[in-house]
Formats: sequence, structure tokens, C-alpha cells
Amino acid sequence: MKYTNKHNLPDPVVRALTSYDGDQSVEGLRVTTLIDSPRVSQLRRRHSHEITEDVSSLTWRVLGTAIHDILERAASNAYISEERLSHTVNGTLISGAIDYQFMDEGEVDLKDYKCTSAYKLLVGSFSDWEKQLNVYAFLIRREKNLKVKSASAVVFLRDWRQAEADRRRDYPQSSIMEVPINLWSDDDQDAYVAERVRVHNTAELGAEFDDLPDCTDEERWGRNARYAVMKTGGKRALKGLVFNSQEEADTHIKNDDTRYVEVRAAVYSRCAGDYCRVSEFCDQWKEEQRT
Repeated sequence: MKYTNKHNLPDPVVRALTSYDGDQSVEGLRVTTLIDSPRVSQLRRRHSHEITEDVSSLTWRVLGTAIHDILERAASNAYISEERLSHTVNGTLISGAIDYQFMDEGEVDLKDYKCTSAYKLLVGSFSDWEKQLNVYAFLIRREKNLKVKSASAVVFLRDWRQAEADRRRDYPQSSIMEVPINLWSDDDQDAYVAERVRVHNTAELGAEFDDLPDCTDEERWGRNARYAVMKTGGKRALKGLVFNSQEEADTHIKNDDTRYVEVRAAVYSRCAGDYCRVSEFCDQWKEEQRT
């Protein structure tokens, strides 16, 4: 990883922000990598010496690390904090550091600390957290022979605003919240982990021949194309008339010459914003831009 300093931040700030690169000594496939795109994983490995990141973008990562460190120091003997578990699946070692485990009548209450935005709670998109915690539950069951009875994310909202909480009922009412996470059956956890190991191993083999699997729409944070019914001369879609298909939109402009359908192209925000850090090396994304 190469760092830039586009905003001329002071040297002590730069050194502080770049001093934490994570634990590079961890063996095996990390849980966070396991649940992510195999294409992104392989491109990061191949282009690690070319990837650049501005130090200003490290702020929230460092904040998340600091929160984890503070909570770990406050841990007591009543629960297990920051335990790393590893398990081999079809010849591949997978590894994950679990933030919090509390034993209750022989079963585990599992929690994971997250530093994120209020927007994520507003849209209720927790599929990545659900996958991660279910893999942790898999590791606990396989390595400790214990059943996870409940799981949740303890969420720290970095951009929370009291004024918004006072004004909006749907806005998070606290800067720290606990979000329950759905636990899958043992069979579903086993099947998911085995499939993720398979796709990552297949991608690793394919990388030798420049044959990587495409990212899915979910992995690209995709939003499908939308079809908005517009009024001639208007700047916004008519209220309630934005649809997922051309056919639906067309039904609202028949015999009305004052209306037309505006096609709003699909958006892949992870690629467009280079949140994966490898979009400039990705032929899938380059092909998208050409079409």
C-alpha cells in the first residue's frame, strides 16, 4: 500500500494514521475476506504494491480500531474479549477475531463492535454483518463445541446528530445502539462457509490464468436501473412514479403527451467510488464504463 497526503496534513497526523496496518501475521483466510468478493481479494493481492490511498481516508478506520482497543482494555473475566479462532475447511484455514463472547447456561451470546454511519441503520442493510457473525458462530461451534444462542452488532455511529434524532422518529435515537443479527441454522452456516471457501479457492486458481469471477451486484453495492415518470419541463419524478421496470413506467405515460420516462442507469457505488481500492485494475469495471 502506498499512501498519499493530498491535503498536506501535518507529519504527526500522517504517522499516526498510517501506523496501524492490522495484524499481518494472521494465517489463513480472514473471515472479512471470506465473505467479500473473490475478485477483489485476488486483485488486491496482485496489485498490493500499486494500490494508493490518501491518509485522510484512514480516519474512520483508525477510529474503529481505537474503539475496539478501548473496549478490549475494559474487558472483565465475565466474558471473552478479542478471541481469535481458526478452523480448516476443505483444506483451507479460515480465521476470525471475535469481539465479545458471553457464556449463559452453556451457550454463547455473541457481539461484534461496528463503527459506521447513521445511514446504514436508516436503510437497514445488515447482510454483511449477518454473514460475518454467522461465520463467527460457525467457528465457535466447530472449535469450542459451543452453541451461539444470540448475536448482535454493537454500533457506534460516527455521524450521529442529536438534532436529527429529535426531529425524526425513524432516525437512530442514540449514538450507540445494539442491532440484533439473525442466526442461521447449523446446516446453513456449514453450507455457506464451504461455498465461500470454494469460490475463493477457485478464484485463486483462476488468477493464475487471468480468469477471475465477476463481482456480484451485491458485492459491488449495486442499485438496479430505475425508470422515472417525468412531467415535460419538470426536474423531478412525479411523486410515487419511480419504477423498477420500463413496462411499469410506460403504463403511466400512455395517452399523455406531457409525460415521459427517464431511465436512471444502474449504479455500482463500490466501483465508482473505488471503495474496493482496485477498481482501476478491474476489467469488469472497465468494461462497464465502456458500455
